[in-house]
Amino acid sequence: MVALEFSGTIEQGVIHLPREYSEYDNAQVRIIVLVEKTVEKLSQKEKLLALFDQMKQLPMFSKIEDPKAWQKQIREY
Repeated sequence: MVALEFSGTIEQGVIHLPREYSEYDNAQVRIIVLVEKTVEKLSQKEKLLALFDQMKQLPMFSKIEDPKAWQKQIREY
């Protein structure tokens, strides 16, 4: 048995083997996953609320003097 060690990211359930280990493509393997930090599972609602909290910190609409006029203007396009 040969042991390979590398770091990577699990992307939608897939771990990509680095090119330097391409000789092991299609080999039968035993996988042990060591996660460096806790993966937090957030619901869709929690993700949206976190994004809204981040947006509150941005000066996105601070330069708009008249919100009604601005909305009317952007709807004309």
